[in-house]
Amino acid sequence: MKPNPRLIAYLNEIFSHYEDLRPIQELKEELLTDLQERLQDLQKDGFDEEAAFQRTIASIGEISELIESIHANTTKLQQIIGIDFSMQNLQKSDLKAIKVHDGKFNYSNLQDSDFSHSDLTNASFKCSNLDRVKFDGANLTGTKFSKSNLRGVSFKNCTLDLIEFRSCDLTGVCMDNLLFTGTTFHHSNLKGTTFRNATLQSCSFKSDIKKTIFDGAKMDKVTYALLKGFKANLSHVTII
Repeated sequence: MKPNPRLIAYLNEIFSHYEDLRPIQELKEELLTDLQERLQDLQKDGFDEEAAFQRTIASIGEISELIESIHANTTKLQQIIGIDFSMQNLQKSDLKAIKVHDGKFNYSNLQDSDFSHSDLTNASFKCSNLDRVKFDGANLTGTKFSKSNLRGVSFKNCTLDLIEFRSCDLTGVCMDNLLFTGTTFHHSNLKGTTFRNATLQSCSFKSDIKKTIFDGAKMDKVTYALLKGFKANLSHVTII
């Protein structure tokens, strides 16, 4: 028997203010199953549809404290080193200010999610959908991006030391005013990507950068030489 639409709507409203992470989602699914069984039992006992529904939702009591407890525990879990979020649908997730060193977000859908002000040191994003993800103010030291869609990503005020971008789609991404130290851009799509007024030190490029914009950027001699070798337009950059 299909779940009662009113029960689904009722639970959706209760859980609407909480992050769509696995422990919360599992609680919601368990409650739906229990409530559905309770509703059917009441109807078998002779209660009409409305009376059965009201008794069903009243039977679960106050669950906000339970949800808050799970939410708090989930936040603590997010701070564990090496937590694995791989192969998850985390679309539109609020992941602001989490601390996940060596975390794995491989093969996951993170479209429109928010990692602002998070510490993602040495994290891994492989073959992930990061379309329009916000990393504003995040610490991405040592983070590895591989074969991921990064279109529309925001990196404002990020720490970007020793980042790896390998075979990523960075088309049109704004990298303006950022500091890059030891960053690699290998075999990535940088068409229309902008590095206006950015600072690049010891960076490595092995990509087509003829249509990448470096106006106002500052860079060391080694980075300059590499970019020149790939025929980048460096007419408005400063060597430091």
